Amino acid sequence: MLEFLASAVDVSTAPSFQAYMQRYSARPERSGIRRRRWNSRPKIDNDLYVRDYSKCILCYKCVEACGVDAQNTFAIAVAGRGFTAHIATEYDVPLPESACVYCGNCIAVCPTGALMFKSEYDMRGAGTWDESRQTHADTICPYCGVGCSLTVHEQDGEIVRVTSPLDHSVTHGNLCIKGRFGWQFVQIK
Repeated sequence: MLEFLASAVDVSTAPSFQAYMQRYSARPERSGIRRRRWNSRPKIDNDLYVRDYSKCILCYKCVEACGVDAQNTFAIAVAGRGFTAHIATEYDVPLPESACVYCGNCIAVCPTGALMFKSEYDMRGAGTWDESRQTHADTICPYCGVGCSLTVHEQDGEIVRVTSPLDHSVTHGNLCIKGRFGWQFVQIK
């Protein structure tokens, strides 16, 4: 299964997937021709995150996070069947025209990087993204009284993304748009 998935999509930004491939000696090249299920370009239609479906393995975790597991917005779902199945907004409208509230919970559960912070995407494109140089600090979200726990990821003196621990009793890894993306005010120079 690992070989089939890796021969169909780009798993270059999925370190846990690559670890499984190494552990089980999976070799995607054994299938012969490397076929891409998606040859599309990344969708950059907002300033918060990028959708690159060439990396999507259709695990449906993002659909579940947008649906009953966390947000109950149902802005994204599986469209099509069989080989044409893909993640899409309702009626395939652009993301800003959809029901998306930009909470980013879909990004938090994406195992392959098909959904990625725009800041991370830009840094990867520039060749400056380096997780080994990043530090993490746990803090509390400053926006409301719920008490959501945040993990701030910093590289070279700048916040590059914010996550929430899955085992936190309040958030369970979920955040709102302010908690996940509202940290730019810290970096005003």
